[in-house]
Amino acid sequence: MCVVAHYIDGNWNLQTHVLAFIELDPSHSGNVIADALYAVVTEWNIETKIMSITLDNASNNDGAVEALKAKFLFQRGKDFEGQYFHIRCCPHILNLVVQDGTTILDNLINSLRETVKYFKRSPSHLHAFVATCKSLGVKVGNHLHLDCKIRWSSTFKMISTARGYKEALTSHAGSNANYAWAPTNAEWDMYDLISPLLESLAEVTKAFSGSLYPTSNIFYPYIVGVKLAIEHAMASDSDHYKEMGEAMLEKFDKYWEEKNNAMVIATIFDPRYKMGYIEWSFGELYGEGSTMFRTEIKIMEKELAALYEKCVAQYKRAGNGEISSSSTNIPSIPVQAGYESFLLSRSTRISKSELRNYLEDEVAPRNKALDLLGWWKDNAPRYPIMDKIARRFLTIPATSVSLESIFSTTGRILDDYRSSLKPVMVEALVCGASYIKGAHVDLNLVQRDENEEDDVENIKLPKLPIVVEEIND
Repeated sequence: MCVVAHYIDGNWNLQTHVLAFIELDPSHSGNVIADALYAVVTEWNIETKIMSITLDNASNNDGAVEALKAKFLFQRGKDFEGQYFHIRCCPHILNLVVQDGTTILDNLINSLRETVKYFKRSPSHLHAFVATCKSLGVKVGNHLHLDCKIRWSSTFKMISTARGYKEALTSHAGSNANYAWAPTNAEWDMYDLISPLLESLAEVTKAFSGSLYPTSNIFYPYIVGVKLAIEHAMASDSDHYKEMGEAMLEKFDKYWEEKNNAMVIATIFDPRYKMGYIEWSFGELYGEGSTMFRTEIKIMEKELAALYEKCVAQYKRAGNGEISSSSTNIPSIPVQAGYESFLLSRSTRISKSELRNYLEDEVAPRNKALDLLGWWKDNAPRYPIMDKIARRFLTIPATSVSLESIFSTTGRILDDYRSSLKPVMVEALVCGASYIKGAHVDLNLVQRDENEEDDVENIKLPKLPIVVEEIND
């Protein structure tokens, strides 16, 4: 089990460090995982600082989350905000969502899959296909790709590369009796129809896979985009595409129908979105002015107000604590009844005013290049209360990809010469590398080939002299 800590330091830099890389008992039950995680955070003395945990969607992880929430609630009481604790890994859910959709189209995709297998089996088949491309003037560039059925991204890669060879594959089938798997025109039309949706989902997955920038603020906008794209598919005239959309929406709602408002709040702390985007998106999802729309808006406003009141109260208590412990024998000053309540309410009004100022200030340009953490570093003096809240919510990772890179088979932590090291030494290597290299590099110790892709088998097209001449022309 790998435990990775994410936090924003005093200079508003996102930091990522491996805290533990340990061997678990074989049962891997929820309680075993919870006990191991709790032991790690207590060893590092950060149990009171934990905001959330991002995990994939295995049932034992769900059990671990419930056990951890009970532990933290017992230790931290009301200070523990359990409603924000469990973050589901977005790429994992997207994989499940799209996998259910592409399974519906499996029969349509099978012709393309068998096509790639046909060329994979024989170099002579590949040479003949390249000759066909030459005769038609089709540029031979991208390799053919054979997908892994349980990874939709590899299926998208297979479809997108094959579409460039549509004319050549159709012609090749007409002149080669042994090639009997050429996709039909209807199947090509379906590939063209679903490709934009799959491409947009691939972009979402790529955006969430970054470890050098915050991802919590983009989580909700991207998920809204996915939901709207799926609903668009369900409105299609194509029965196959509509069925695909219905299957995807069913899986989508299974995991995200009950949203974690931590990610919605993180979006509000992005000056390009603020509350205006939340109102617009709720209108798109629930219908502007509907009962659900008004209810959800009120919930968000209430949660924001509660966060500010809690933050102000914490700082007020901290200030009182410093005064009471500074000296002794100082005579107390009589205070009129109700004055303490007045001060607390005044502090709350100040924090609400700061919130209102932020929300009413002009939104930042929708520029993808915005350095969000740099923006907050520059504007922290304007929003001293929001600064503290933003730091917490923008730290949350939307994915466990950085953790999984530790286990990558193509970018391995350990090579074959170090595969017999004891677990404690492996942990020392992993954690040590994380701290030596710092937060702004890949967690892998062994660099992967830039041409390698997980779950995709490349079928390289031969570079025949006849093709080279065509390219040079």
